[in-house]
Amino acid sequence: MNPLWKQKELVEFCKAKGVHLSAYSPLGANGTKWGDNRIVECDVLEEIAKARGKSTAQVALRWVYEQGASIISKSFNKQRMRENLDIFDWCLTEEESNKIIQLPQHKGVTLASILGPHDLVLEIDADL
Repeated sequence: MNPLWKQKELVEFCKAKGVHLSAYSPLGANGTKWGDNRIVECDVLEEIAKARGKSTAQVALRWVYEQGASIISKSFNKQRMRENLDIFDWCLTEEESNKIIQLPQHKGVTLASILGPHDLVLEIDADL
């Protein structure tokens, strides 16, 4: 769960059943073989972050927190760990939340992020 993969149906299901939701790796998997930088490089999140004097990561984590989910993120960088914790003394405005709600949805992993930045052509048999 993150601003680019909101999991609306899952969130509603969990709320209806009294299940607490945790957002695993809500910032994507920056710099790893399995992820990309879509969240921290999102123009809308960057715009909100600049206006607030925050990072895009903080805006994304704050959005997840305001959805009522727990956050499970990781970093080996002490400065980013401190930054990730600095999301509790401010709130997104209604206008900022509405901008995030309107972001197009993308699943967490793309084929290119797994296979690499190579040109990839897939042939699919229409009879399958």
